[in-house]
Amino acid sequence: MIEDFVRKLFPDINFFNGQLDAEYHGVPVEVKSCQNLVTDNSHNTHRRTGRIAFESAQHRALSEAGGEYFCVVHEEGVPKTFFRAPTDKLQLHEFSGIRSVAWTTVARWVI
Repeated sequence: MIEDFVRKLFPDINFFNGQLDAEYHGVPVEVKSCQNLVTDNSHNTHRRTGRIAFESAQHRALSEAGGEYFCVVHEEGVPKTFFRAPTDKLQLHEFSGIRSVAWTTVARWVI
């Protein structure tokens, strides 16, 4: 569903099965999505901003190839926000495993 949304925005994108999701005009792309808000009882409002999960090996491969993330924020599967995040703009530094970052933080890094 999210890939269909990205395909509508970028008809020339080429999706494939591999470590990364796609290629767009020669640039490697990983599509990331998250919910706008999620339930979290540890917060006063019981809601928090959704998180984008970055995987270290995948991020390293995308960074070395000069790639970027296509980020889709949705509400119950309906896309609400889209932004592109070149890896050189992300302030992820070195990490191993999974690093989850609020989508609003990622957007601030790149917009």
